[in-house]
Amino acid sequence: MAICLHGFISSGKRYIQVETQTHHIAGIFLHIMRSSPRKSFSTLENIKSAYFKCKEDATITFYQREIADETNPGIWTYLVYECSLMEEKVFRDLSIDTSANLLEELLAGKKIVRLAENIHDYINSKYNQSEYFDIQLPFNWNTCEGRKIADLLLVEFKAFKASSVFTENAGKKYMQIVLDSFIKAAHEVLEFGGTAKHFEAKQYKVLNKIRIDEIVNIIIGYNDYRIWQEALPSKSKAVEYAFNTALSFIYRIK
Repeated sequence: MAICLHGFISSGKRYIQVETQTHHIAGIFLHIMRSSPRKSFSTLENIKSAYFKCKEDATITFYQREIADETNPGIWTYLVYECSLMEEKVFRDLSIDTSANLLEELLAGKKIVRLAENIHDYINSKYNQSEYFDIQLPFNWNTCEGRKIADLLLVEFKAFKASSVFTENAGKKYMQIVLDSFIKAAHEVLEFGGTAKHFEAKQYKVLNKIRIDEIVNIIIGYNDYRIWQEALPSKSKAVEYAFNTALSFIYRIK
């Protein structure tokens, strides 16, 4: 049985309402901008509905003007699941804020400022940052040394993402282990009032404890100089460590 959800007809789907995140709002905003490129919007007055599908988290976000009160538009986000026909259903959560205030701010040319939930959230958001959002460090990181350490972690993350070596199983495993260990070390440094220099010293200690055989074998197995070119030189201690270890192993073989 087809259902009507925020002005759109759907069948064979179940919808579970979840919190709307900033990237969902950005998706709605870009959809509105692209759908009417010749028209300049500064408010939501002329926008009746829009939607954004996010493949990364399997959600769909709707913007719709409420029929009963056109002064109160809303934004709703749902996890989407396939289901049999006649079993379609919408599971709503009335505790979730559905206001469109942040979308209004974007349309008015303002940036959305958001406090990161944790350092993982900050690093991911910084890496995927856009001109529409500004992510801020968690309170316990927002110090002089905390900002320096966060920048060092971001350098590591960007270097991993820049090399295809770390998109494969062993490469992704190495990246995750390193980042998790670096973040744990960073927390320890900040907890005891340490500095970015103390953190850098801990980075080397962390790398010396991590098993590196699998990633080294992958680097050597590529046998392609372009892999080395895309990864090096790097400011990342973890990337340099992996490739230098692989180089040392090649020299031993020769």
